[in-house]
This record gives sequence, structure tokens and C-alpha cells, in this order.
Amino acid sequence: MNTKYLFFLSVILVTLTDSIRCNAQMTEAQIGELLLKIDASIANIKTVVYKIEHDNKLLSKRDTVHITAVCSLYIAPRDIMKAYNIVDGEIIRELESHSYIHRKYDGKRSFLTNRSIDSLNKLTNNFVDSDRRIRQSVVENYSNLLLAEYINKKKPFGRYLPSAGLLGFKEEMFHNIPVYVFTVQFKDEEDVKDNVQKHYVRKSDLLPVAFSSFLRWEGMEQYNYYEVDYLAINPNITPEDFKIAKDETLNAKERYAAFIEKIKK
Repeated sequence: MNTKYLFFLSVILVTLTDSIRCNAQMTEAQIGELLLKIDASIANIKTVVYKIEHDNKLLSKRDTVHITAVCSLYIAPRDIMKAYNIVDGEIIRELESHSYIHRKYDGKRSFLTNRSIDSLNKLTNNFVDSDRRIRQSVVENYSNLLLAEYINKKKPFGRYLPSAGLLGFKEEMFHNIPVYVFTVQFKDEEDVKDNVQKHYVRKSDLLPVAFSSFLRWEGMEQYNYYEVDYLAINPNITPEDFKIAKDETLNAKERYAAFIEKIKK
């Protein structure tokens, strides 16, 4: 079983105790002020390039899917998806072979391709879609890689203001980085149990560096965990860098090699 998942489960067991103990370190007003400062820091991002390590298990699946990806975003508040994006990544499934993925979205078109790592030279179909519903569906399918919990929300942390005093709150080290950790424990429902979300926010610039969620539904478990390494914040990239041609093509071998170089740095 994934070690990050085991760690996350162990954290759930002590969530309520830690919340009571650690909330005493800050007043409700101070936590509320911090939430607004985090929102302001996120809103200051206009363009960003980051590496993301993502683990996901869906309710109906037995295996965990791991993705390492490099993502470039141009924040576009008026666009329905909130950001133009380019994603290059490698997918590792426990029960299948490894794959290279490329995703792109420019507000008018979406582009995607999937290639087996063992056959990057093989000619396969690339898919370009301009239909609004299709391109939206395509992007939503990989939104877990696009910081959707933060970029797609008007006030990603401000929404917790009415219940700031009930948030689990800790200050700790995360990969040797000082962070604030916010835990959201949802009330059990008839079908959904143990529904918990955790946000890890870097103290130095108040940007999210990790997110996790977990729930049980009718005896099945679902979890989502990712870590973010910011490679460039507000670099000089423009909407033109995300443009997709009607006949967009891709040299998968060269693109994959460039992706590997980026994640090695």
C-alpha cells in the first residue's frame, strides 16, 4: 500500500485531538486573518510553473494511480476553467504499464495525447476538441493536477471563515519546510463516512504545497493526495504560449525527454 496513504490514515486517527490542542495556539480571529492572507497570496499568482506528485484511488478502483507532472498555468478568471494550461506527465498504475501524457488547454481548444513509455515513436491519434462541453470535460478529467482546490475557487480559504474556530490547525515541518496545516472534518452522513481534507500551506509565502482528502462510501475508500514544488511563480508567459492549432501535433519522444530533464532538476 502507498506509504503516503498509510501516513494520511494515521493522521485521521488523531485529527480531533490535535485540533483541540493546537487551536489554543491561535484565536479564531487570528485564524480568520490568516485564511484571508492565504487567499491574497494565491490571488497574486498570475502565471505559475510547478511539479506535482499525485496519488489517487477512486471508490470503484482497486489500484492507486501515481502521476508525476510538470504544469504551466496562465490564470484566466473569466474562462470557465479559470486557467489555460499545459501538462506533461508520467502515469504509473499498479496493474498497468507506464504512460506519458500531454494535455493542453487555451480557452478555445483542448489537446491531449497518451503514449506508452515503451512506444513513444509509435504514431497514435492526438485529440483536438473545440466543442465547449467536450473541452470542458477533458480539462475536468485532469483537474486534480491543476490545483483546482485553490485556482478554481474565488475564496479557497475564505470560505472557511464562518467556521474558522472549528478548523483543525497545526504548525509543523513538511519536508523540512515550515507549514500551516488546516484540517477540515466533515460530518458523517448516511453513506459517506470519515470525510476529511487537509491543506498544507507554506509559511514563507502562504502558498499551498500539499493537499489530501479521504472518505469512505458503502465500504469503499477514496483518497487523493498531492505535493507541489513551485518551479517558477509569475514567470513571463502569455496566452500565446498556450495556443492550440486545429492540426496540433506532438513529438512525444522529444517532449518526454524534455519533461524528464525538468523533473531531474
